[in-house]
Amino acid sequence: QPAAASEDSVQPATARGSAQPAAAASATEPRPKKKAACITFNASHSDYEVVAAAAEARGWKVVKSGDKANHCNVHWIDDGTIGDWFKKVEPWMRVNHFPGMNNALARKTRLARNMARMQRLFTKAYQFLPPTWVLPDDLADLERRFGPDPAESKMIYIVKPDHLCQGKGIFLTTELRRLKNAAAEMRTKNESAVVQRYITRPMLIDGLKFDLRLYFLVAGKFNAEGGLDLRCFLFRDGLVRLCTTAYEAPTAETMDNKCMHLTNYAVNKHSSEFQANTSAEEDGTGSKRSLRWFLRYVEEMYGEKERRKIWLKLMGLCVKTVLTVQPTLEGECFGAFPRDLSGGQMGWRCFEVLGIDVMMDGKRKPYLIEINHLPSFTTDSPLDEDIKRRLTEQVLELTCGTLTARDRKIYEQLARERREAG
Repeated sequence: QPAAASEDSVQPATARGSAQPAAAASATEPRPKKKAACITFNASHSDYEVVAAAAEARGWKVVKSGDKANHCNVHWIDDGTIGDWFKKVEPWMRVNHFPGMNNALARKTRLARNMARMQRLFTKAYQFLPPTWVLPDDLADLERRFGPDPAESKMIYIVKPDHLCQGKGIFLTTELRRLKNAAAEMRTKNESAVVQRYITRPMLIDGLKFDLRLYFLVAGKFNAEGGLDLRCFLFRDGLVRLCTTAYEAPTAETMDNKCMHLTNYAVNKHSSEFQANTSAEEDGTGSKRSLRWFLRYVEEMYGEKERRKIWLKLMGLCVKTVLTVQPTLEGECFGAFPRDLSGGQMGWRCFEVLGIDVMMDGKRKPYLIEINHLPSFTTDSPLDEDIKRRLTEQVLELTCGTLTARDRKIYEQLARERREAG
């Protein structure tokens, strides 16, 4: 049941703690006001305080119990139960995931396949992904890249297991033998991985390699044909995550130094050289900085024109990436959700915040590294709290700002009118 009582469920007035009919109450005692209904927010599968706080700031009632969450207006899911919730999301509700987004973009191998298809069709427009192969399927093609001396390549490759995250299982290599061994092991375990040409000349900040965490909101609306038109927004802030060991081009001696080559926060936060942020205002120091600071840094070093150029490239990279799976998302949505009996009058019921990781090369060209459909909203520093609070507040405003506590009744009325109209 909804956490807030509706007007129809207000109990009779009581006097002095005894249950009495409303007419028996003293005439001098004011009748209790009916409790106003409010929007309910399902946070039973989200442990992020900043998310619940953003909902409460809007005057919504946050529901933490899964038993009471089924009829909430908004569902925010941050764990592996996403698929179980889609069949419960009625047309008057909202949920923070698109059916199919995980398999289409967040899995490294699927992302590689989708991008390869678009590169064949639109070669010039999709040059923001490093050359990529999928193991074990593409081993033969990868082997041909090694040339006449297949033992070792002049190119450096980075291998990333498809099913792991936070830097786990990643390694750099120039040896075909190691790639073959990895492919054989994956074939035995029925697993896969992506292999990418390593960017050996990245852009550096204070001599350190870094990546950018962009936050990209994907929403939608019904078009005239009843299909999906995507509505996308790139948050004007984000995170710059730096390595903690000064960068050197990979050699046999440095290739296994994860704090030099991997920008993952989960890897570098354990380094003795990690510099934690202590103030949201000081967003340009330490091992984690803000995207706004980075853009100011670019403008100071290379000029306003370069800053605008990079921002436009980042926007284009995000939009083009999501466009590769638009038909998939449309089909998945119509198949996963309960049928909409209002003909789409309640709006598109899902949205998603993607964490898009980008690396800049020495010429300041952005490259897509990977996509996270469950970006962390952990706030273990003042900078994290500031950025993720603003992000969550804006996401809820853009996607749920027009919701009301009466939407269920409105939907039922629209469905009834449509049914009676034949």
